[in-house]
Amino acid sequence: MKKTLTKFISAVLTLVLVLSVSVFPASAATSYKAKHPIVLVHGLAGFGEYDDINDIIQYWGYTSGSIDSYIESLGNECYEASVGPISSAWDRACELYAQLTGTVTDYGAYHALVHGHDRYGRDYTANGYGRLMKNEWNAANPVNLVGHSFGGVTCRLLIQLLAEGSDEEYSYAKKTGDLANLSGLFTGGKRDWVYSLTTLAAPSNGSTVCEALPNIVNLVGEMMTAGAKMLSVTSLKGLYDFQLEHFGIVTKSSDTLGSLYSRILSSGFMDHNDNAFADLALDKAIDMNSGLDLQNNIYYFSYYGDRTYKTLLGTYKPTVRMWAPFQISGTAICNYKGTTSGYYYDGYGSFKTKVKTTKTNTNTANWKRNDGMVNVESGQYPFRYVNGKRVDDAHISSSVGVKATKKGVWYVMPVVDADHLTFCGGVLNETVSGTRSLFRGILSNIVNCGG
Repeated sequence: MKKTLTKFISAVLTLVLVLSVSVFPASAATSYKAKHPIVLVHGLAGFGEYDDINDIIQYWGYTSGSIDSYIESLGNECYEASVGPISSAWDRACELYAQLTGTVTDYGAYHALVHGHDRYGRDYTANGYGRLMKNEWNAANPVNLVGHSFGGVTCRLLIQLLAEGSDEEYSYAKKTGDLANLSGLFTGGKRDWVYSLTTLAAPSNGSTVCEALPNIVNLVGEMMTAGAKMLSVTSLKGLYDFQLEHFGIVTKSSDTLGSLYSRILSSGFMDHNDNAFADLALDKAIDMNSGLDLQNNIYYFSYYGDRTYKTLLGTYKPTVRMWAPFQISGTAICNYKGTTSGYYYDGYGSFKTKVKTTKTNTNTANWKRNDGMVNVESGQYPFRYVNGKRVDDAHISSSVGVKATKKGVWYVMPVVDADHLTFCGGVLNETVSGTRSLFRGILSNIVNCGG
């Protein structure tokens, strides 16, 4: 009898142990199932489902395993967008809209004219690359956007265009008698198409790495442009796709070898002031914020990282845990002092203009603290200038799994001890469990707000 009782108790304890590591997490996982699809939008130099490289190593997962698959394992519908790796926020927003709607990319007739490139780009209709989402995207089937780094800026611009459209594109289409061909992205009235936005280490106010290392940033831009030109004439184009056809960096069936190289080599992509590097500079980034409003029907969450420490001398330095390549940029951000120039250039050729802005003083602690690429001051929430005075977006310091959230206000999560790639699964100095925990937290925010 005693042996039987002992076996019974042992069996119960074993069952409790099993339940604690299996049933409880499985039960909790049901709370991570969002009502609406999750769309992951990559940052600078990133890639997604349309890129062949994604079958080899995923941007959303790098060394932690597929984040997309993990999110789906929790019962969600999840997609990875593939927008231009070094394209401007505007061009990327247009590409994202085309992918989600299954249409031909339309960069806008006026935008194309001012920036000196083709109006139309990649075809995502059924006869082209095909729509990213399984079901039609509309107000009845909204999405939860999750943008890492420059992907966060891309999502904010997409939301603005969906909600308010573009006055410039509408006016130009009306002037030229082309209203019938105006893209649905520029007509507005689609604010209900997005349920929530989560930004991860997004440079919402730019990054001082552009000011601290201007020559290196420009060199990287030129090198990536050269890479785009090289890949565009090889069979490897689909492996890592820069999506710069609208700038003439593409092989056409009518090309001779001479015309092909002449057009591609003469394409000065960086000169058009329509690229990610230009958009990341503080003067332009903050000026763009003046036209990116919080929508009162959308939930907003932001995550940001800091892997620096304050020295006894009062300066800031990267910690030893910051990924080695980020030690250079992270140190440059920590050491950068100064005020922005107060202007930037936009447009191309005869349309090139000098846009004056309010200067920004970056000599504060939150401009020094960073994740290797993005300042804390930029990752928390956007701000703008109104009549020369700084105005912050509405925001609330919050915590993961927040409930009773309000729409139209940023819920700023606690600072994460992380460098820039941690937020998309770069776990070279992290853990897989940590990455998955991060995304469970992201999902819990979305689920708790009904998304």
